[in-house]
Amino acid sequence: MAKTNPAAMDMSRRSFLKLTAAGVAGLAGAMPGSAAWASEWPSKTIRFISQSGAGDAVDLRLRDFVTDLGPALKNVPCIVENKPGAGGIIAAQSMVNSDADGNTIFLGNAAMTILPNYHKKLPFLPIRDFAPIALSGQAPTALAISAKRPEKTLDEWLASMKKRQDIPIYGSTGSGTPGHLYGYQVSEDFGFKAEHAPYRGNVPALMDLVAGRFDFVVLDIFSLRPFYAKGELRILAVAANERSKFLPEVPTFAELGHKGYDRMGWTAYFVKNGTSPAIIKHLADAMNTANNTPKWHDRRRQLWSEWQLLSPADIQKRLQRETEAWGALMKRGNIQA
Repeated sequence: MAKTNPAAMDMSRRSFLKLTAAGVAGLAGAMPGSAAWASEWPSKTIRFISQSGAGDAVDLRLRDFVTDLGPALKNVPCIVENKPGAGGIIAAQSMVNSDADGNTIFLGNAAMTILPNYHKKLPFLPIRDFAPIALSGQAPTALAISAKRPEKTLDEWLASMKKRQDIPIYGSTGSGTPGHLYGYQVSEDFGFKAEHAPYRGNVPALMDLVAGRFDFVVLDIFSLRPFYAKGELRILAVAANERSKFLPEVPTFAELGHKGYDRMGWTAYFVKNGTSPAIIKHLADAMNTANNTPKWHDRRRQLWSEWQLLSPADIQKRLQRETEAWGALMKRGNIQA
């Protein structure tokens, strides 16, 4: 693995909190004429920046959601720009490079809490440069193995891994992803060494897992869902504070006595820090109203995703908490790009 950059990895608590304070200041700080600006906003095309590819599941849901926001946005033209690649850095940078006027909105995800620790020279810092608006959805990750394996519980599987004469292998959707880091955490916490096999996408990774070409994954339950439904995967533990209502039969790591597995997958909307608080409030109200409808509760239910009402400040706190937690884990494993 690459050597750790002490300057990047050893961000002190004090400096971290200063960055977070800067982000919160962007949410709460008054701007001259902000109320008037918000009353005139929006008056031109709004760009929604997505790191997903055109036509994929995330992209289609985003476009549908943007349509539902139309009346709250005075029916101004709204466009979705797909900027996949580099783990979301390209899309995020596009938002950071825009004006702080609320006309460019970024759909980010939990990987943003990993990027500042994984990349030595990230061109932005989410807790400093992004202003949260609203949560889009969230779902836990879970440890899964092939249904062809004999183990039925996490303890049985862990005992099997520890007895192995060869090195177990775990897959993920790429280096520096939650699946990569959680896979490392599992092997370290439970006393066995494992080799990481990064894939380009969850489908090829899960197909190889089902076929028995490697030993385990820790992926979001949305990705695991179709393979689990067909009986091809066995899910042994969920990484969350409580059981998923979509997998009530599967215990959490915490229930089984293992702490530190509570970071969920999530997506949320952001604008550039410095955007008028009045505009952020207008967007948050509009998005939360649309999300809290039978249509969108049903859409998420179909994908094993949930939603909760979080304020911009709540999302900012999550960014801080998870960035710190992933940073500590990556420092422990000397994991960096």
